[in-house]
Amino acid sequence: MAKANTKTEIATQKSTALAAPIDDMFAADAGSGMEGATSDSFAIPFLSVLQKGSPQVDEASGAALDGAKAGMLFDNVNSRMFDGKAGVIVVPCAYKRVFLRWGQRSGDNAGFKGEMSADTVATMRAAGQIVDMDGRLFVPLADGTVNDKKCDSVRDTRNHYVLLIDAATGGWTQALVSLTSTQIKKSKMLMSALASVKFNGSAGMYTPPTFANLVRLTTMPESNDKGTWYGVKFELAGRIDRAEVYAAAKAFHASVAANSVEVKYEAPDAPAAEGF
Repeated sequence: MAKANTKTEIATQKSTALAAPIDDMFAADAGSGMEGATSDSFAIPFLSVLQKGSPQVDEASGAALDGAKAGMLFDNVNSRMFDGKAGVIVVPCAYKRVFLRWGQRSGDNAGFKGEMSADTVATMRAAGQIVDMDGRLFVPLADGTVNDKKCDSVRDTRNHYVLLIDAATGGWTQALVSLTSTQIKKSKMLMSALASVKFNGSAGMYTPPTFANLVRLTTMPESNDKGTWYGVKFELAGRIDRAEVYAAAKAFHASVAANSVEVKYEAPDAPAAEGF
C-alpha cells in the first residue's frame, strides 16, 4: 500500500514539474499563429433569437440542433444556445445604425448586397432610387416599378456590438446583436436606458461609457396582425467590477469605431423575417 502511494506521489510530482514549464512556453508564444490574419479572417458571432421556423429548430431543415427551441438565444459561430427566459449578460460596447440591402430569398438575385449609411439612404430616397411601400423600403426595378416579390429590400438595422459574458467561467466573447423591424423599438429603449445611467465621481455626476454597464438580454413572445415571434428584452444589470472585462470592452469599442470589425451578414430566416 505504501509503495503504491509512493508511485502516485512521484507521478504527481512529475506531472506538476512538466506543467509549469509548458505553461511558460505557451505564454512566451502568446498570439503566435495569427500573424497573417486580418479582420476578414474572423467571423464575429451573431447573437440572435431562434424562431419556430429557424433552421436550428425546424427538424425538416437538415440543420436542426438538439434541444433547440423557439425563444432561445443562439450564437451562430460557436453554435451555443442560451435559455431565453434566463437570458445572458452582455456589455454594450458600440452601436451603429446601418441600412442593409437584400436580394430576394431565392434565385440569382438572392443574398446580401451591401451596407449603407442613413445619409446615403436619405439621398437615394430623395432621388427615387429607394421607395417606401407599406412601410418597407425597396429598390425599384429597371423600369421604375416596385414589386415586393422581385425588388431588393433595404432594411433599417440597429447593430449593438457587445461582449457576451460566460456565466460559468467569467470569460467573454465578442458578439453582435443586430435588430430590425419590430425590434428597433427595443434598440431605442436600450440606448435611452444607457444614456440615463449616472455615476458619482470625484467631480460629480457623469454619464459613463456604455461599456461600463452590464445588461441582461432575455427574450419574450410578441405578436401583431402578421403573426407571432420572439423578441428581445434589455434590462440594466449593474456596472462592470472587473478591470480586465472593462479593458476588453473598451478595446472592442475602439475596433468598431475604427471600422476594423467586419460583419458577415447572413440572410434572416424566412419565417421570422417579417415579424422579427
